[in-house]
Amino acid sequence: MHILTLYQSISRWFLLLTIAVSLAACGLGGGGSDDGGSGTDPIPPEPDASYIIYVELRDLDTDERVVNPNPEEPVLVQVTVQLDNGDPVASENVIVTTTLGELTPSSGVVMTNDSGVASLELNVEGQEIGSAGEIVVTYSSISTDQEPYSPLRFTVEEPSLQLGYLDGDQHFVPGGLDIPAQDLSSKGSAPISVYVQGPDGNLYTKRMQVVFSSNCSLSQPAAASLDSPVTTTEGKATSTYTAQGCEGEDSISAALTAYPGISASGQLTVMPPEVGSIEFVSAEPEVIHIQGSGGKGTSEVRFQVFSKDDLPVSGVEVNFSLEEGEGNVTLVNSSGTTDAEGQVSAFVNSGSVALPVSVKASITDSNGTSFSAFSRGLVVSAAILDQESFSLSASILNPGGDSIDGVTSTITIRIGTPDNTIPDGTAISFKTEYGRIAGYCTTVDGNCSVDWNSQNPRAPIDYEFLGDDGLMHSLRTIFNTTCPVTGLRGAYPCPQSLGQPYGGRSTILAYALGQETFNDANGNGEFDTGETFVDLPEAFLDHNEDGAFGNSKSSGSCYPDCPEVGGDEELFIPLNDNEEYDSGNGIYNGLRCSKAAEDEGTCSKELVHVRAAEPILVAGSEPYGIFKIGDDYSSDFPEIDIPVGGSGTLYFYLSDKYNGRLPLGTTIKTESPHCDVKLNADAVANSNKFGPSIFKITVNAPDNANPGDSGSVTVEAHVPALEGGSGPAFTDSWQFKCTTN
Repeated sequence: MHILTLYQSISRWFLLLTIAVSLAACGLGGGGSDDGGSGTDPIPPEPDASYIIYVELRDLDTDERVVNPNPEEPVLVQVTVQLDNGDPVASENVIVTTTLGELTPSSGVVMTNDSGVASLELNVEGQEIGSAGEIVVTYSSISTDQEPYSPLRFTVEEPSLQLGYLDGDQHFVPGGLDIPAQDLSSKGSAPISVYVQGPDGNLYTKRMQVVFSSNCSLSQPAAASLDSPVTTTEGKATSTYTAQGCEGEDSISAALTAYPGISASGQLTVMPPEVGSIEFVSAEPEVIHIQGSGGKGTSEVRFQVFSKDDLPVSGVEVNFSLEEGEGNVTLVNSSGTTDAEGQVSAFVNSGSVALPVSVKASITDSNGTSFSAFSRGLVVSAAILDQESFSLSASILNPGGDSIDGVTSTITIRIGTPDNTIPDGTAISFKTEYGRIAGYCTTVDGNCSVDWNSQNPRAPIDYEFLGDDGLMHSLRTIFNTTCPVTGLRGAYPCPQSLGQPYGGRSTILAYALGQETFNDANGNGEFDTGETFVDLPEAFLDHNEDGAFGNSKSSGSCYPDCPEVGGDEELFIPLNDNEEYDSGNGIYNGLRCSKAAEDEGTCSKELVHVRAAEPILVAGSEPYGIFKIGDDYSSDFPEIDIPVGGSGTLYFYLSDKYNGRLPLGTTIKTESPHCDVKLNADAVANSNKFGPSIFKITVNAPDNANPGDSGSVTVEAHVPALEGGSGPAFTDSWQFKCTTN
């Protein structure tokens, strides 16, 4: 525990004199300062007040005391402020700073609770092991980095991680490597694996880089090679060791890149080249697909046998076995004989589970000595998209274009498969509620993009409602619908939704054939009866964003009991020819359906449409605004009263005619020759949230302002000409009055 006893004796009159001097230049009115007020006079501490401050680091989960933090686990900085009689100092701000790492909140300003305790987080991720830092606490006018006090000093230490391997009982053995081939041919290859154990005794699932090396790989020239660095997956990293002239025992080590002191080691023996060797040549193709997926399910794995003189040897019998993937994939042949080039092939057939596969090829010389090599890079892939890994985004969520053609937003789809092997050339289809979008794109590295363009249509064709103006309309606007909060209709934003049908919003749908997502509780890679899953209905374009298919003319829709009106023109993507919208079928659909579950009728290998949707704002460009002062809304020069030495707050609502956000690029500013005004933001955000943009405006009055002084404040919004379109820019302004009382 770091304890600082701070004695503070400050004269009330001296402090008041200091405050008076610092505020002498402030004022409100024509000749006043524009640097803002300082708020009400602070109350200085009583003379001879003394404090005790405790500063310590604690574990976020266990609340145990921590001496030094590590980069993997943020810690709690706990500050306790007491009077010298032991009473807590409650509801007071302290300021905490650090010379190393990051604090949360980043400002370092935290308030003590009723027990006089203030807490915040310290994260030293990315900091070098052994680097030192200091934490300084400031309370009132006292800082702990000044004599006779001292800051809390700490040193970044290594986390409590270990490298090791899993034995036959799946128990973690620290310090060693998993080396399945202890005797390796002179040019053979073998996988070397290491596991990372976390502080809780379980495998550490955070992805980390591991550096592999050996004596032979570090020699000049290198006599062996190792894949390095390797990133862990679920706590495991595997490197391929390839002998390239190394002989005898080679010591192999693995260490975490971020923490070189955390390491493990092991040995293997590379057989002398004079007794012959076997090497892995290729796997073609390297990715095969699970049975029933429609892709190629067989790979040819080739090996080559060499003599002691490094020449290919024909007529050598080679035995094959599965090192990884056993139990799901199958070997067509368990042995083969090398051809004139010394090459021989094993053929691997996929099964029903996606997983990596390694084939072991072994030969025996005339003395009965065996040599082995292992294939690498062969993977059985599901090759079918699943719902959980289907993601849609828009570069601009509020592009605008309600009356301007040619405004664009780039729509990007990102896909994945359960085993993260993503096939290129996968076709993704698109539909849009309003405007125009390309019908499809094909993926490269799991991504592809299309452009959405503003153009007709921009409103429903069939649906109409009677507006508050007595006329029929197809979309809600601030001119045809009375705001339920303000009671206003016209050029005034409404603080809440105007209701359905929403104007200026277009839903974009992306979809492709794929499979449902399930929770693989037993980890066997297949759906089994009793495992939970997400049962998908047929995909549809959700015009009114209520999550329910509401076309009144389609069988199977929610009409007339839909959550929202306005879904009359929604379209669904049929999976069959029954001409009606189908909800989920109550069973898992996907190629990972196990045979047992399929026989029990709880799953099917028939595919469904995986889908994602994103609304964008086809916003208008003409701005409308209204102020909120207290509980009152007005755009007609409202007045806000500010106490001398204080501040006041009002809010400005800014929208298009649909009561939504204006296009991205819209800016806002304030001007006043008399009032000190601050805005919390100066632009409309990239967002598709409902309702208008809300800006907080703070008005300050300095201590030397004159009661009764007043002035006007202008709030100006500028909507630029939209990129890609041909429409004009718009600028409008509103005013309010600020008065000092």
